[in-house]
Amino acid sequence: MPTDLAHEQRILIVRLSALGDVVHVLPLLDVLRRARPDAHIGWLVEERAASLLEGHPQIDRLWIAPRREVSGLWRERRYAKAVSRLRETVRALRDARYEVTIDAQCNFRSSSWARISGAPRRIGFAPPYTKEKGHWLSTERVHAPVGGQLKVHRNLELLKAQGIDTGDARAVLPLPESARVSARALRQSIAAPRAIALHPGVSGHGAIKQWPLPRFAALARRLRDDVDARCLVTWGPEERALAEEVVAASEGAAELAPATGSLLELGALYEECDVVVGGDTGPLHLAAALGVPVVGLYGPKDPAIYGPWNGRTGTVSTIVWKQVHCSPCRLRRCGNVICMPAIQVDDVVAAVRRTLDDSAPRTDRSPRQVGLRA
Repeated sequence: MPTDLAHEQRILIVRLSALGDVVHVLPLLDVLRRARPDAHIGWLVEERAASLLEGHPQIDRLWIAPRREVSGLWRERRYAKAVSRLRETVRALRDARYEVTIDAQCNFRSSSWARISGAPRRIGFAPPYTKEKGHWLSTERVHAPVGGQLKVHRNLELLKAQGIDTGDARAVLPLPESARVSARALRQSIAAPRAIALHPGVSGHGAIKQWPLPRFAALARRLRDDVDARCLVTWGPEERALAEEVVAASEGAAELAPATGSLLELGALYEECDVVVGGDTGPLHLAAALGVPVVGLYGPKDPAIYGPWNGRTGTVSTIVWKQVHCSPCRLRRCGNVICMPAIQVDDVVAAVRRTLDDSAPRTDRSPRQVGLRA
């Protein structure tokens, strides 16, 4: 069996979703690009996280797996159109003639796409880091260490197994200059020494990871009074109502962040903030990968594995985790969520204070492409 990637000229990364998980594969992309500067590297991703990768300088071709589009057509009973759209994507992907896929997701959906691509080599994880028997469709299965290993580090095991040095991995995020200009103007309009972003939303599949909205509002009031900060409440698709609820209850301590047209625009906004506070969700991981100080609020998931990877240090960023008797767990639904309500406003204020004290003055606002020692 091949044991390296020295000869393949066409390589496809498969990480379809979700936003935080896509962020955690960016260091793998960086290492691969620097190890194989001559290779054609593609990335297959689903629609929701695609804007994070659009125009990425380390990707030769971005492929969009049209899951939402096809599902929508199917719900509308436009079956022929749905099948036609799927066939179109499959045909184009196979015509690209990739020689090897690197499946950093390893569930049945991602492994099926890797197989459909027609690549003769398909690298993925061995159990226990697979779902739905996706490893059956891989030709090479990498045994990552079992235990508390950050997901960024686990992903890099896919390249270590190929003999590639991963010791200086970075997350390259090419923030548009226009977005950075707008974000700077917003920061200058805030009449407070500190700007702190609060992101109260979580994904639809991660509702049990949401901290109660009234506590975000109380946190904004405390941060105004205790650290002289103005809070910006950020939001994504279908989250505006949550953000507005927090702002309305903050008694003027918070304001609604402007709409962002892409994930990179959101990243530019976060770069102008002194701290970002949120649950275990994609925007928090995006901010952390940029090197922005974050405070992650954790309940059901183990932060030693799922914690926000700090783009400056390569370690877990500041987190608040109460470790109640039933956490960590793997549940997506829970009839008695006690882990997130266990986090008190005082806990988060203390964590923000520590983070502010530990953070160097934010004078360099250039796009961060920072190192990781694996």
